[in-house]
Amino acid sequence: MSKDLVFIASGGRTGTQFLGDLLATIIEDCWSEHEADMFAGFNAKSWQRIQDFGLWHMVIGRALGQTGLRAAGTKFLTGEADISKLAEKLRRQRSSYHARIDENLVIESYWRWWMFSGEMAQIWPGAKTIGIIRDPKSWISSWLAHDKSHSGTPWTYYFPPGPITPARIGDAEWTKRWNRLSPVGRLAWEWREIYRRIDAAAQSADNTMIFRFEDLFDRETGAMERLVTFASSHGGRQYHTGNVDDIMPSVRNASGNRKDAWKSWSSQDKAIVDELCGPWMDKYGYARMAIASPVRESSLAQ
Repeated sequence: MSKDLVFIASGGRTGTQFLGDLLATIIEDCWSEHEADMFAGFNAKSWQRIQDFGLWHMVIGRALGQTGLRAAGTKFLTGEADISKLAEKLRRQRSSYHARIDENLVIESYWRWWMFSGEMAQIWPGAKTIGIIRDPKSWISSWLAHDKSHSGTPWTYYFPPGPITPARIGDAEWTKRWNRLSPVGRLAWEWREIYRRIDAAAQSADNTMIFRFEDLFDRETGAMERLVTFASSHGGRQYHTGNVDDIMPSVRNASGNRKDAWKSWSSQDKAIVDELCGPWMDKYGYARMAIASPVRESSLAQ
């Protein structure tokens, strides 16, 4: 019997691993996997991942920018690698691992799947993608609190193939303005790139659905029930699910940042967030910064 696959994609800071593990407790015959970047944190499960995927794939290849989802996604988005070759490589890397899993439903909950959100049907035909979107105000605040240098740049980006920037993906407008942007502005640009890709995938594919991070553990929204139903339904195969109320704890947020941290941002930063993220904030019900006198574009140009 072939495996049914679900991928959870986001911009990070949305509890994707936590969510995947919760789904595995409520959906029968379900396994949750979180193949995180080894250089972002080494723990007890890291040894098991090395056994599952191999030392080259999990450590050596990542240090060299040759393996792992971060490297593959960056090379795809920057045009350094062809999607057909990357799809074949990703399938080859994971197929043998999936075959060793006893459960028939496998949930991969690594947020960097956003990089391939529009190509999942080509990589994994029949797979489902769950996109988790978070208000950019709290998302940016969370990344800044998580990154102790407050640079907004995860240190793993210093490994090859490096970070995704406007210049590397051909965004001429923001390439000109990049050097004048603060960490808040640069994170706002990254949020836009992530969620416009996930949103576009959801508009064009029935196998992709987006859920608001803020709604998942709010019983009144019914978001978790819809998510569980979506994740457990695969054509003619319906996986039995337990009581959703059993997995409704408080949202986990390791950064411990204040929800209103964005209020201390400069007027310029708030204006940039509105400019970059505004259309998707409107669409998904997030309040804009609503700056009365936005910064003139000329002041941000090189």
